[in-house]
Amino acid sequence: MSEYVKADAGWVAIESDPEFGAKVQRVRFFEVDDEGVRPVVKNRDGWMVEPGHRTTDVIRASGLDAIRIAALRELIRLAGRARTQKQMDGIAEAQALIMRGPGG
Repeated sequence: MSEYVKADAGWVAIESDPEFGAKVQRVRFFEVDDEGVRPVVKNRDGWMVEPGHRTTDVIRASGLDAIRIAALRELIRLAGRARTQKQMDGIAEAQALIMRGPGG
């Protein structure tokens, strides 16, 4: 039998989709049963479900940090597909901008 525990503020699931890029979803609950602990998020239809199979991380972070992690994961994916030095330089510039943050 499952038990549902409300997630504290700041828990998010980060998903990396090759077609649509990175996505951050707020974790609403954790489902606890004999098999372990699973995060639960709200889908587009308003149903409470487990995050998609492309979920790379479930972490507790501020909103800005979660977005940074998602963006950096996307850059890692792009770096794997880069073929020219110009592309790699663009990825490095984007990474520096992400890490510097707003007003930096």
